[in-house]
Amino acid sequence: MRSSRGILHPPMHPVVSALVVRSEINIRRSRALVASADALVRATRRIRRPKFAGGSDAPEKNPRALRTLTRMKNGGLPTEGGRRRWVGPGRGDRCNGCGDGICPHETEVELDFGDMLLLQFHRDCFKTWQSFDGGRR
Repeated sequence: MRSSRGILHPPMHPVVSALVVRSEINIRRSRALVASADALVRATRRIRRPKFAGGSDAPEKNPRALRTLTRMKNGGLPTEGGRRRWVGPGRGDRCNGCGDGICPHETEVELDFGDMLLLQFHRDCFKTWQSFDGGRR
């Protein structure tokens, strides 16, 4: 007898076989419920912790930070979900925050989102990105 996953099992009593099938259905339902509960928890966190912009940081002093902040407010950059960070010297790539190149004498911060998205920032642009999300990283 084969289960819904294609695993070959020895012949079972019909009652046991029905229990196995019901259990597999319940496992799938449970996984779907866990996924929907996870989405609700994330949405609730966003409601309880609203994002505020402004304050005394004054990004107007730094044009790169101002461009990064503008891009984030317009939805051009993700504001959460970064998994890993790497810091090192710039390699000439463009900053995803301000759009300027990151020179070798500048510090580059790479942020990995785990879903094939890798963002690169100047140090100041990264600080602006991080503060926009309330510093919860």
